[in-house]
Amino acid sequence: MSTDLFLALVIPLLLLLVATWIMERTQGRWPAWLERLSRHQAWVWNAGIGLIILLSLLRFLLGR
Repeated sequence: MSTDLFLALVIPLLLLLVATWIMERTQGRWPAWLERLSRHQAWVWNAGIGLIILLSLLRFLLGR
């Protein structure tokens, strides 16, 4: 139960805080690597699917 709660709440919150910190640090400009990535819509889609698969694998491994 606590592992599911961790995955459902803490990881998205951590990602949100890191993204906010990056935006504050760069004064609203996207990092160069993210600007290059956003020019290729397919890469963004593939990265999102990869992240979902990775988080699912992490959940599986932590649940064992």
